[in-house]
Amino acid sequence: MRGVVLDDLRRPSGTGDPGLDRRLWRAMEGVGTIDPERAVEDLRDLHREVVERVGAGHPEALTVRVHMALCLERKDDPVGAAIDLSGLVGELSEDIGPLHPHMLALRAEIARLWGESDLVDLAADSYERLARLLEQARGADDPGTLAARERFAWWTGKTDRPEATAEAYDDLLDRRRRALGPNHPEVLETRTELVRWRLAAGDPAGAARCGEDEVAAYERVRGAGHPDTLAARSRLVRSYEAAHDPAGAVRACEGLLRARLMTQGPDEREVLNTRRTLAHHRVSSGDPLRAERDYEELLTDLARLLPADHRITLLTRFGRARLLFLLGETETTGAELTAILPDLERVVGEDHEHVLEAGFLLVASRVTTGDAGEALDEAEALLPRLSRRHGDRHYATLFVRSQVMEGRGDPAALDVQRELLREWERLLGPTHPNTLVVRLRLATAEEPSGEPDRGRLDGLYEEFVRSLGPDHGLTVMFRALLITMDEDEPTALEELGELYHGCVRALGTDAPGTRAALEAYTEWLGFVVGREGAPERPERRPA
Repeated sequence: MRGVVLDDLRRPSGTGDPGLDRRLWRAMEGVGTIDPERAVEDLRDLHREVVERVGAGHPEALTVRVHMALCLERKDDPVGAAIDLSGLVGELSEDIGPLHPHMLALRAEIARLWGESDLVDLAADSYERLARLLEQARGADDPGTLAARERFAWWTGKTDRPEATAEAYDDLLDRRRRALGPNHPEVLETRTELVRWRLAAGDPAGAARCGEDEVAAYERVRGAGHPDTLAARSRLVRSYEAAHDPAGAVRACEGLLRARLMTQGPDEREVLNTRRTLAHHRVSSGDPLRAERDYEELLTDLARLLPADHRITLLTRFGRARLLFLLGETETTGAELTAILPDLERVVGEDHEHVLEAGFLLVASRVTTGDAGEALDEAEALLPRLSRRHGDRHYATLFVRSQVMEGRGDPAALDVQRELLREWERLLGPTHPNTLVVRLRLATAEEPSGEPDRGRLDGLYEEFVRSLGPDHGLTVMFRALLITMDEDEPTALEELGELYHGCVRALGTDAPGTRAALEAYTEWLGFVVGREGAPERPERRPA
């Protein structure tokens, strides 16, 4: 990267002395073919002679000094080269002034050398100073001025200052648009960089605003189906996603899908993946029914077009399972995740965010369907991975930690569950199965005593019935709990048996509600008569 090249101080232009000019040309032509250290010595001798003959500010004297610096650079000493030229600038500043074309050209070489030295702060500062001087000498719209400002923005991006970089590109966009017009390729490139750096600076909403302009500009100049336009639309989707604006992400994704279908067939993988992304954002935007339809239609097409373990297929199945969890269909969620999680982990990696979320959703689904033992084993394996990825306050980490702590009998699990409940109510709502599970555990954390406690339990049970239905596994489990609280031991055992047979008649023997009733009966049977071993089904009472 040459940086900003202004006056060409690398090629001799002549002193008027034919003999000296021949020596200069031979020296310049041979400088790259001999040892750099020897070349520097030869050029230093030649420089002294040129200065004596034509003066230190003559272009030929500057050309020799520049080549001396280039030799130092060739010796892997770009810092020494930059220092040498900086000294030359100091020597000439009073004689020819800071705005002389030769001085500007030397500053351009110095800025380039600081960059070659990986001294990014010095490179950025040097290009910023050069841009200001060029603006004074040649005007704000001069190509050299704009090039220096572009180099300033680019090197600022290397200094780990994203906010300053975004500001530099914002300023560059205004300048280039005024000087070059809105449709110039360099203006389009600057728009792209501005979106990128607004995202990096933690301003996704600003990136989305700039992204809308970027899409409109690329569509106007390159066409709706051009690869650059599609790339701009993809950046716009990511910007809205980072801004936590699901409605904006849906609009951007719909636009991307329409644009792709202009030039790509409906069965191409980029189109299929865009459909998957659109369904995901529909879920976040609060349109689960449309999202479910999108997932179902996409899965039908994927079954025809791609292998069952293709990345797009697995991510689509995961997205649909996640939607079913949010809709409260936890049993179906658990079955689907159990089927796809091994392949998903193999294809995208065990620490991928979707793999970790799938693991968390599987644990949560097992909890709501009563598979406490498997849920605990999986929670213990998953907890450190979630903590590393999301930290300790993320809802997934809180939920899995609460399961591990509860399984270990740690009383502090209640504090974690209280914090989790606030997150669940915010994310899932108060009547989601997992929210209700946590509410029930907190309500029964201490032995209920007195009418107010029992009244709260009765009210919570009615919420279970309204939200989940009387035959849901969680509702049946809650009903069994109330039976054991209300009745003496033999009566409770009899009523639990009736509860089980009622579930068999209504749901069948393998439904979650039936399994929950059987588990409650056999557990209470062991408590009452001290019987151990395999679950025993209650006998029907004679009619």
